[in-house]
Amino acid sequence: MSAGNCSRVEGGMDQGQISASAQIVIRKPVSEVYEVIANPRTMSRFWFGRQDDGLRKGEAVTWTLGEEPDAPSFEVRIIAVDRPHSIVMEWGSGEDCTTVTWRFEDKDRETTVLRVKETGFSGEWQEVVSRALDSTGGFNQVVVAAKALLEHGAVINVVKDHAMP
Repeated sequence: MSAGNCSRVEGGMDQGQISASAQIVIRKPVSEVYEVIANPRTMSRFWFGRQDDGLRKGEAVTWTLGEEPDAPSFEVRIIAVDRPHSIVMEWGSGEDCTTVTWRFEDKDRETTVLRVKETGFSGEWQEVVSRALDSTGGFNQVVVAAKALLEHGAVINVVKDHAMP
């Protein structure tokens, strides 16, 4: 795995101690579950908006919170892609940069376990815990929304609601 653009500042809490994670069983083949994250057209239906041609190692892509012209956006750097088994990305910058790893485990021809884990939180203990808990909640909503889309064709766009105070 190649290094990304995260720059860590010494001090504060050890980034490896706390992570955010979520997982869910989706009753669809692993290739379909992978595509729901990797493909911008499907991912935009339930998570962040994207205007790219798919996730490729070494690329930086812009994701948006909504479809409006002035929607907040941020950069995601793709560190590794192992289709259809994993995607590793970084988001944020400097001390706020974290690594997000998506794993797609083929349980049988029609069942996939989708796992996501965010690591690399830094800062003071309370801030790290708060960010990890917020991410855990957000990722749990995302995996449920992916399941709803794949298994039932239901579009549950949770990002805007999660981001609201």
